[in-house]
Amino acid sequence: MDSNLGFADLHNHLYGSLKPELLRQMGMSNPSPRWEIFTKPFQELYGKSINTETFFEDYKSLEDFKKIYLFNHQGPFPEFQAKFNLIIALSKFDPQEIKFVSKHITKDQYEEGVVFGEYRIMYSPLDTYEGIYSKTLAACEGFEEAELELSGKAKSRLVVSLHRDGEVFKEYEMLKEMMEKDSIIKKYLVGLDFCYIEEGFPPKDKREFLKEIQKDNIAETSTALTVLYHVGESFLDKTLLSASRWVLEAAEWGAHRLGHAIAVGLDPNAYLGKKVIEPVSEREDTLKFQLDHWEEISKYGELPSKKRLESELDSIRHKEKIEISVTENLVSETKAFQEYCMDRIKKTNAVIESCPSSNEYIGMVRDKAHHPLVRFARNDLKFTISTDDPGIFGTNIKEEYYKAESLGLDTEYLEKIRKNSFQYTSEILSGRIELRQGAIL
Repeated sequence: MDSNLGFADLHNHLYGSLKPELLRQMGMSNPSPRWEIFTKPFQELYGKSINTETFFEDYKSLEDFKKIYLFNHQGPFPEFQAKFNLIIALSKFDPQEIKFVSKHITKDQYEEGVVFGEYRIMYSPLDTYEGIYSKTLAACEGFEEAELELSGKAKSRLVVSLHRDGEVFKEYEMLKEMMEKDSIIKKYLVGLDFCYIEEGFPPKDKREFLKEIQKDNIAETSTALTVLYHVGESFLDKTLLSASRWVLEAAEWGAHRLGHAIAVGLDPNAYLGKKVIEPVSEREDTLKFQLDHWEEISKYGELPSKKRLESELDSIRHKEKIEISVTENLVSETKAFQEYCMDRIKKTNAVIESCPSSNEYIGMVRDKAHHPLVRFARNDLKFTISTDDPGIFGTNIKEEYYKAESLGLDTEYLEKIRKNSFQYTSEILSGRIELRQGAIL
């Protein structure tokens, strides 16, 4: 990749972009860090007790602080969250700080090549309307100031992450109201995101919400919002079959961009010989899906017979959980199902946000040959390359492109991905602006 080119980073969490030195500095100037959020989970998952009284003395060297902060090993989502909790503990997360962070991150990442960034922010479920309004406004003001100081050479946009178990319709209406009330929020707020723990929150729960957003986007394009949906990133409670189905459902029901979508592209050989405990409700949904689309899916590879699928469906209905062994047959069945899902996703407008470092660490993609990005490219899916949480992963946008190159994607193909990313911004996908207006190649 030509290091002088500008990049669009479309999957980036604002506070996850904080570099160790800046987070440490913010923590030292915070008179009352929320230590309880960090210390207990960290001790439980890493076996290390933290003395909050002497924390900044114990971690006064940047190298020591990096060891406790950076997440650069393979581990499940709870291990990542335990480190991310340090950000929550040390930050004040008040409007003044949010404005500072928004401005600082925009300028900092512009130096690393990002000329267009979409940054996600998540509020406490206990926050008030006034609290959310002041924080949203602060983030937008920080972006505006950075844009002015950089003479428009870099643009940042805001995406608000909603809680999967929250009152999403109410939160959505509240944000739309803020956009109508304030022109700066209307300009900079471009999307909604679902993130955090994925297990236990199937896309079918959000089907009506996705329908509502689509309807509103058509009715009023000036405040149109995308829905960005973390899906198929963490699936400790289900098979790759069920996790792939989740990705397909999110795409077909109207999510504009799919965060990670590892499940649909991951080589199932990575799970060969393992056992998966899956809720019966998930297994039932997958078996019913396979039965409903049996002829279509069978074109991609061999499936168990309809009779066998029906028999299993009947045999599990009084159970709560089921243990599934990943055999050679299941690997082959899963590959066929993934290919089917990818072909159907290709027919939607959904774009996958692939984050190579994050996939390697949180997604625990252990073998380069198994990496989903390779199959996304082979199947010619629409995808973009992003950083996710570059501060805590110790990465940047160019590093992620280099990582993609190391997986086997050639420079010409990566240049195509870089250019296409500018066509996948929230404002374009939601219909707020036309494609030709947004192409900053």
